[in-house]
Amino acid sequence: MSKTKPVKVEEQLEKDFVESKQLFKIIFEHSPAAITVTDSHERIVTWNPMVEKMLGMKKADLFNKPISFLFTAKEWKRIRSLNIRHRGMISNIATGVLRKDGSLLDVSASISALKDSQGKVIGSIGILYDLTREKLALHQMRESENKLRIILDNSAAAITMTDEKEQIVSWNSFAEKLFGMNAQDLLSRPVNTLYPPEEWKAIRSLNIRQSGFKHHLETKAIRKDGSIIDVDLSVNILRDEQGKIVGSVGMLQDITERKRSNELVLQAKLAAEEANNAKSVFLAKMSHEVRTPMNAIIGMIDLTLDTTLTDEQKDNLKVAKDAADNLLSLINDILDLSRAQAGKVVIEEIEINVPDIVKNVCKGLMVLARNKGVDVVWTIDPAVPRLLTGDPVRLRQVIVNLVNNAIKFTHKGKVQVNVKMKALTDKDCQVVFEVIDSGIGISPKNLPHIFDVFTDAHNTTARRYGGTGLGLAICKKIVEMMGGVFDVESVEGTGSTFRFTILFGFKPDVFGNSGGEQKTAAAAGVSSVPPELHHLRILLAEDNTVNQRIAVRILEKLGWKITVVNNGQEVLDILTNQTFDVILMDDNMPLLSGIEATQVIRREEKQTGQHVPVIAMTANAMAGDREKYLASGMDGYVSKPIDRNLLYDEIVNLVTQRLKN
Repeated sequence: MSKTKPVKVEEQLEKDFVESKQLFKIIFEHSPAAITVTDSHERIVTWNPMVEKMLGMKKADLFNKPISFLFTAKEWKRIRSLNIRHRGMISNIATGVLRKDGSLLDVSASISALKDSQGKVIGSIGILYDLTREKLALHQMRESENKLRIILDNSAAAITMTDEKEQIVSWNSFAEKLFGMNAQDLLSRPVNTLYPPEEWKAIRSLNIRQSGFKHHLETKAIRKDGSIIDVDLSVNILRDEQGKIVGSVGMLQDITERKRSNELVLQAKLAAEEANNAKSVFLAKMSHEVRTPMNAIIGMIDLTLDTTLTDEQKDNLKVAKDAADNLLSLINDILDLSRAQAGKVVIEEIEINVPDIVKNVCKGLMVLARNKGVDVVWTIDPAVPRLLTGDPVRLRQVIVNLVNNAIKFTHKGKVQVNVKMKALTDKDCQVVFEVIDSGIGISPKNLPHIFDVFTDAHNTTARRYGGTGLGLAICKKIVEMMGGVFDVESVEGTGSTFRFTILFGFKPDVFGNSGGEQKTAAAAGVSSVPPELHHLRILLAEDNTVNQRIAVRILEKLGWKITVVNNGQEVLDILTNQTFDVILMDDNMPLLSGIEATQVIRREEKQTGQHVPVIAMTANAMAGDREKYLASGMDGYVSKPIDRNLLYDEIVNLVTQRLKN
């Protein structure tokens, strides 16, 4: 059995000493702290690289130099007074050392005395830590704290901080101002006492401690004097590293004045809406009340003109008829403008045949043009699709107004209506409309004001040619509501061109062309009642006896048989024994209104499977009235004063449609 050779104690000690020396050298040379070693005479005998780096010195600057040269005289005196040689070691001495360039470097020094085996001091070791970064960080932190305090104290919001017990521990100056309290009032005050009990209960129900925050909560707070203010509250919960709640920060802004202002604005808005509603009700009432006697006046004049009269009588009635038409036009213009300005005009998006509308308007105004010796000519771009999406009623209104104006101001020559396609996509179609006349034109002075309401230009023209001066303003407003633009070009004494562009909806699968050949008023024909509709049975529900007589005589001219009742209840009674091809229904009637009677008829028809066309024939002609009557179950609508041709067309169209079905 072999034996391990014993290692001598001296050899092991020498080995350990060598290893310790090497370890010390590594630490000494790579230490982030500056290390100096002095002899018994306090002269520098060795140092690590960090000393040279920290002080900006080299070997020649340091070797065998007294350690005192690194300090100011005053500071060295203070360090000597610490009696380190006797005490043996002192740590963390805040001091300053001089760099080679003369600048002073803040350091933390730890100095230990070196002694021999007999306890005699043979030197010292000094370890220096650069405090520049730490002091800079501390300075920056203090600056940040000061800035934060300045910001908080000058904030326009009250800021409070609470501890884990929800007691106020800190606040800014605005909090004192908002609550009318001082430091004594706020310190350790339970935060819930700043709010009315019912408001605090509502705040608690939001579980802010669980969610961590709640911003811009409108609530109420109590001031020191007991007054209640409206506030905007934001709360953030504070937690420590373990997630435990240690407090909260609340920010409050006084919104009392803002809420009061909002309430005033709301009240003003409600008042404006009430005034606007009152205006709408007044317009609707006046429209109905004026149209009812106008229906009698115009109807009776028309019927009388159909009889045998002397030339003088006929001339007198024509003058009266023109005056009545002008009055009705004025009423319509005022109502239209009022509706447009009040935003009551509803623009529909339904199928619209633009070429047909243009042709029908031109044909319809041929008599007026022919009487003045003026031709009406229209051209329609073949590329314009037959079926687009838009508002046919409003488009017709604009074109009628413009063509009618053109005829009015043209004494010879022609009125040209052009329809051109500007752009076409798979979703919409942009169409340009032009109405060109060879009339009196517009002076450069008046041209910029042609779309204004009741200007001197309008007044002068109205005195000479008649009219209200509202038509162009209405047209421009309607075109703009349809998403279009409107402009005019004119040369005084030569003529005018009114042009507007509208963007219609378009479906590519419904495409046709309009036939772009030029048409004239002379080519227009007159529609007639189909033979199968010569013997219609019509029930007229009308409570006004004059209106009854007018409607009966108008309808009887086509050979139709008319039965008259005075209210909606009589309509229901007579329908139990008789049948009719169509019902003309007034609305404002005693016992049972037209709408109520129609709804009863429709309920009963669900049992029988039958359907009789009902046409509203009423003086209610405000925006939305047509839609109201159609929604109630009626099939058609004609406003008073009655336009006999429109009434004939409505009856023929509805009865024909019923026969087809």
